[in-house]
Amino acid sequence: MPRKSKPSLVPITEALNTIYKQSKGSGLQPELFSEIKNEVYSIGQYLGSNEEEAFMFAVVCAMNLFGEEVESRDLIRFFDVTPFELVNHLQTLNTLSDKGLLVRQKNRRRFSEGLRKYHFIVAPAILNAILNQQPMPKEEVKEISDVVEVLEKINDFCQECISENMDANDLYDEVNETLEKYKHFPFIAYVLGLDLTNADRIVYTYVVWKSINGCLSVDMDEPINSFFRRSSNRVQYLQGIYNGSNKLIKYDLLEFSSGRFFNDLDFLLSDKSLTLLQENGLTVVKRKSSKNAILPENIAQKELFYEAEEKAQVDDLRAMMEEERYNNLMQRLSSKALPQNLNILLFGAPGTGKTETVYQLAKASGREIMKVEISQSKSMWFGESEKLIKKIFKDYIELAAHTVKAPILLFNEADAILSSRKTSSNSPVSQTENAMQNILLEELENFKGIFIATTNLAENLDKAFDRRFLYKIEFHRPGLAARAGIWKSKLPELTDGDAEAVAKEYDLTGGQIDNVVRKLEVQRILHESPLELDYILKLCSQEVVLQKGINRIGFGG
Repeated sequence: MPRKSKPSLVPITEALNTIYKQSKGSGLQPELFSEIKNEVYSIGQYLGSNEEEAFMFAVVCAMNLFGEEVESRDLIRFFDVTPFELVNHLQTLNTLSDKGLLVRQKNRRRFSEGLRKYHFIVAPAILNAILNQQPMPKEEVKEISDVVEVLEKINDFCQECISENMDANDLYDEVNETLEKYKHFPFIAYVLGLDLTNADRIVYTYVVWKSINGCLSVDMDEPINSFFRRSSNRVQYLQGIYNGSNKLIKYDLLEFSSGRFFNDLDFLLSDKSLTLLQENGLTVVKRKSSKNAILPENIAQKELFYEAEEKAQVDDLRAMMEEERYNNLMQRLSSKALPQNLNILLFGAPGTGKTETVYQLAKASGREIMKVEISQSKSMWFGESEKLIKKIFKDYIELAAHTVKAPILLFNEADAILSSRKTSSNSPVSQTENAMQNILLEELENFKGIFIATTNLAENLDKAFDRRFLYKIEFHRPGLAARAGIWKSKLPELTDGDAEAVAKEYDLTGGQIDNVVRKLEVQRILHESPLELDYILKLCSQEVVLQKGINRIGFGG
C-alpha cells in the first residue's frame, strides 16, 4: 500500500488566493477539499490550527481583504449553500474567535439574531503579519494575577456592551463566568457572596473600576441604558435605586446623586465599599464630592472693582481665608467656646458681583466651592425640601473631611430661604419654607466651616439669621470710577477717555456690562467690525431697555 504523500507548503498569500477562488460557489462539495489540500495545510501550519480551522480562517481573511465583514449570510451566499449545510462550519468561527485568530463583533442591525447576530474579522495583528509576509505573531497570554486585572476585564465587557458590540445577555454571561473563574480573590468572593442580581454585580464592579481609576463619581446614564435589553427592566431597576430597595443601596455599597431627570444618575462608592477595597489592597484616591463642587483651579481669575468700603471688607475676607489665618481663627473660637465658622452674607442689587466675589475668594485661597442654587432645592413634593437642606450640610461635612482646606458652602440667590418667616399663612408652601428656615437655622448654629449666602433682598432678612452671620457686606451699584474700571478691564482697547464716557452715560452694573461686552463680541465675530464707541453706547441703550427701572444718566443725545 503506497504511503500517503505529505501536502506541500504554499506561500500564505498564494494559498489564501487559491482557497478563495476555489471555494466561491463550490457548495462545499467534498472534491473542493482535495483540490485545496496543500493550501489548507499551509494555512494550518502558519496558524498552528487544524484543517477545518485553517479553511474557515482563509475564507474570512480573503473576504476581509475584499472589504467585507463576514457574517453567516455572507458565507451562505459565498459558498452557495443552505444554512443547514453551513451550521457545523459556523462553530469553527467561534473556535477561531476563542483562540484570538478572529475577532467576533456584534452586528448593529436590529434584525441581527441567531446566525446573523455576529460578524467576524481577522485579528488585525495577524492580518498585518500576513500582508507583510511575516511569521505568525506570538501572542503572550498573560495570566491574571490580581483583582485589578479582573475588574479591568469586566470593564472591557461593559464597554463592549455600551458600544453595542455585545448584548446585555452576553454581558451577564461573560461577567458571571469571569467572577466565578476568579473567585479565589477575596474581593470577588465577597461580591459573589452577596445576594446580588446579575445587573447589580455588573453595576457594582463597573463603578469600582471607574473609581479606582480616579472618577469622583460615575455617570451611569449610558451604562444603565446599555445593561438592560428591555426598557421596563431598566425602569424597574432605577425605581429600586431611587426608593432604596436595590441591594447595592440597601447593603450600603453605593450611594447615588440624581439630577433633574429621572435617569440622570451618578454613583459614588460608600465608605463601606472604600473600606472593603482598602482591606483588599485597593486604595481609591478620591473623596466624595457634590455634583456642584467647583475646584479653585477651574475658576477663571478676574479683576473685580468695588467701592472703597466694599473693597476694604472684601480684602478682610480674602486675608481671613488665607489658610494660616483661618486656622488661627478657628482655634481661637474653639478656645472661647464660640461657633467655629466663618458665616458671611453678601447682599445687594443683581449684577453687582456678589457671586463672582465668592469665586475669586475661593480662587485666591485655594478652596473648593460647594454651590447650592436654593431655587432648585425647593422640591415640588412637600417635606422633601427639608430633607434636601439636611443632606446639603451632610454632604458638606463629608466633602470637608476629604479636603485639605475647608471648602466654601455657597447658598446662591438665597432670598427665599433667608426672608422673614410667614406667621399667618397656613399654605403648604409657606409651611415648607418655614420648615426649611428652621432647619437652616439649626444647621448654622452648629456649623463648622465657611458658609456664604448671596441675596438681593437683605431688607427682608429674617431677624433670626442676623446673628448667624459674622460678616454682612452690602454690594452697591458701582460708582463712576468703578464702572470706568470695569469697562477698561473688559475692553482693554478702549481709551481711558472712552471708558469714562461710557461709564458717565450709562449707570450699569458689572453684570450688565458683561452682557453688553458679550453682545459686542458676537457682533464683532459676525461682521468683523472694529470697536466703535457709538455701537457700544447703542448696546448699552438696549441693555437699559431690557432692565426695567434703570435710568439713563449723564448727557443726553
